[in-house]
Amino acid sequence: MTTLKFITFLLFIGLCSCGQQPAKYKANPEAVRLNNQIIPLIRFTDNPDSCRKALLLLDSATAIDSNNFLAYDNKLMFLYGLKQYDKAILTVNELLRLRPNAHDLFMMKGNLYEIIGDTISSKSNFQKALTICNSVLDTMSTTNRDYVMLTTNKAINLIMLGDLIQANKILKNLYDTQPDDSAFDNVEKKYILSLMNKNKTQLMETISNPDKNSR
Repeated sequence: MTTLKFITFLLFIGLCSCGQQPAKYKANPEAVRLNNQIIPLIRFTDNPDSCRKALLLLDSATAIDSNNFLAYDNKLMFLYGLKQYDKAILTVNELLRLRPNAHDLFMMKGNLYEIIGDTISSKSNFQKALTICNSVLDTMSTTNRDYVMLTTNKAINLIMLGDLIQANKILKNLYDTQPDDSAFDNVEKKYILSLMNKNKTQLMETISNPDKNSR
């Protein structure tokens, strides 16, 4: 399912900040119950009726608990399934209200603007994401568990901003420094390799069809 693959890719680039709630935050139990009801519908994001049903549940959850990050995050896959990209952008804005320094959310927003053809807004969001990535990486050890993810995302931002030379230099260096680990089928290396030598248009194709581009 293309929709689920797209969202899976977005989740992959956002392992650092997405899905986390502040330590002091306590979700409303009814909002949690409503949010959990969408789980069986995740497999049917290409079905409009399933998407609309899920969004009704999630809208109710966020109406009860306006700080429920997970409920807003879950809305994205169903809004994408309905091709309601403008509403998806508004949803990312809610996520950014809760996580104003989440680089991956700016990347999501940039991708959505790219889809609707607003290249000016897309560029602005990718630039914000890149700035945050650089700021974090400046003080991060290469042994940090988030280093590969942040460095890869930095390269993605550079590709989307048109700096292919610098992006490929970063990706090649990252690829060369990753250990071969047959236990994990070299997932990280395959992912990095799938991004190399791609321009913005090709990268968007990779995002939409990750299985096709990994063969």
